[in-house]
Amino acid sequence: MLRTLIITLALRMRVSYAACDLCSEEEGVMSWRPWTAAAKRVARMRGHKRKPVEPIKDWKIVRGDLVEVLSGTDKGKQGAVSVVARRKNSVMVQGVNAHLRRLPSREEFSGGYIMAESLIHVTNVSLVDPEDNKPCKVVYKYMEDGTKVRVSKRSGCVIPKPPHLADRKDFKSRSGYLEGDKDTKAAGVTKVTYVPSLATFEEDIDELYPPAPLLASIATDSPKSSVHHAN
Repeated sequence: MLRTLIITLALRMRVSYAACDLCSEEEGVMSWRPWTAAAKRVARMRGHKRKPVEPIKDWKIVRGDLVEVLSGTDKGKQGAVSVVARRKNSVMVQGVNAHLRRLPSREEFSGGYIMAESLIHVTNVSLVDPEDNKPCKVVYKYMEDGTKVRVSKRSGCVIPKPPHLADRKDFKSRSGYLEGDKDTKAAGVTKVTYVPSLATFEEDIDELYPPAPLLASIATDSPKSSVHHAN
């Protein structure tokens, strides 16, 4: 009985560690990956029945885009995207999927009901083509200067991103930002600390640490003893 319990605990720990796969932040993926096979085995052991959500890697909708609803009670409605929930593969559109929400009373608010939007899955909305004002499929392409843009498959029209995405919460433009005490100085960022060359690794080491000059050869023969022994 004890042996069976130890084996079961060891298997659970092994599966749990296999499901936790660390990854970089620039990919935008959480460290716990519930859609993997190891995580699904952990969910079955723990009795979880909710299907995990796998984040979409190729995301084409950003906050402020004009989209049209493709299915549901609000089919055909257009609105601007106010919230993007990438971990849930959902977006919130102004005036779409709205419901009454009750707010409790506070010091400056007497309470009541307001209309609030709910999240809608990203597959149920589509970007609006600015040329004909109709939903379209979007692909990424590169301009001549290397800029990555969104292009409508039907018309070939470029769908620009909203201009407010360049603005940040703490400052409107990068030139208007004031450096603080804990910020890396601009001079240190732009300083060139490495110059590429065609030299090999050994040649770079010899240039940084030149070898010491060779010492003169020393005679290996031992000198004759100067001590005289009495006869």
